[in-house]
Amino acid sequence: LITVVITPVRGRQARRLTQLSGTAGTDLLVVIAASGSETPDELNPASDAHAATWAIVDDFQTGGAIGSVVGDPVWQLEDNTQIPEIDIKVDSVAVTAQTKKLKAKWTPELGQDLNAYHNLDAEVELTSILSEQIALEIDQEILEDLLKGATAGTQYWSRRPGKFLNKSTGQPISTSANEALLGADFTGTVSEWYETLLETINDVSAQIHRKTLRGGANFLVCGPEVSNLLEFTAGFKATVTHDDDRGTTGAVNVGSLSKKWDVFVDPYFPRNVVLVGRKGNSFLESGYVYAPYVPLQTTPTIFGTEDFVPRKGVMTRYAKKMVRPDMYGLVVVTDLLG
Repeated sequence: LITVVITPVRGRQARRLTQLSGTAGTDLLVVIAASGSETPDELNPASDAHAATWAIVDDFQTGGAIGSVVGDPVWQLEDNTQIPEIDIKVDSVAVTAQTKKLKAKWTPELGQDLNAYHNLDAEVELTSILSEQIALEIDQEILEDLLKGATAGTQYWSRRPGKFLNKSTGQPISTSANEALLGADFTGTVSEWYETLLETINDVSAQIHRKTLRGGANFLVCGPEVSNLLEFTAGFKATVTHDDDRGTTGAVNVGSLSKKWDVFVDPYFPRNVVLVGRKGNSFLESGYVYAPYVPLQTTPTIFGTEDFVPRKGVMTRYAKKMVRPDMYGLVVVTDLLG
């Protein structure tokens, strides 16, 4: 639709009534609704026609903290003789690979007894534990980087029913009429109050969508305490039953929430924090890059010449880099213990 400025008449344009008129359809009919304060001279000027102007440039403002893209203020595509062009370039960032090593040793007597009593191979069991611990440590490093580097936004929520917080600062909203922010009275149940946690998570997801222009969050990472609250909401659907739960070290996918977010529970995660993040459809939409340089390597079993004690080690080398910190946000849960 076209926005027309009519002078000297004051009022507003009824844009839905704007239409082509005339027998040839070459005239533009614009209807102006007067505001009621016009003088007769303003409504019926001495000139035969009013002066009408309209903008050919969209009045877009520069993007700030809530946006990540600044539009070109000139949109004259129809009368521009030059074809718009898109350029692409590839930038590189230098990263340094770091090394992780872990070793284990056991006595020959332990290996003999473990095999005799439990039919287990000590070398196989310890090698599995070494690999598991290195993978766990790498996962914790990545989660720590995501927590410290998340810039999409931080929202606050209280577990105590009826305690409304300022989502940006975490300060309680007063119930006094003299305060600028007046807290509402909550008359629902505890489970209904837990549903407001999903609203806070959705607010962070909306900020991720606003800044990335690709979509909202699609996964959550939290500790067992916050996961316990999410499981009481109506939209939670578990993917692990007690028959299938064999125990996993580190983060584990326990279900989905409102068919929007995959929920990962990590017992090493901070108790009162929820990491809200987005995983892109391809590596071109990555927010964080984990780049293995040398995969997990296992040394042969080495026996000590003095004590016959077998030793074994594993190592890996990798690099990691935060690419889009605005793909990750946080929700801080207060009053977690009641």
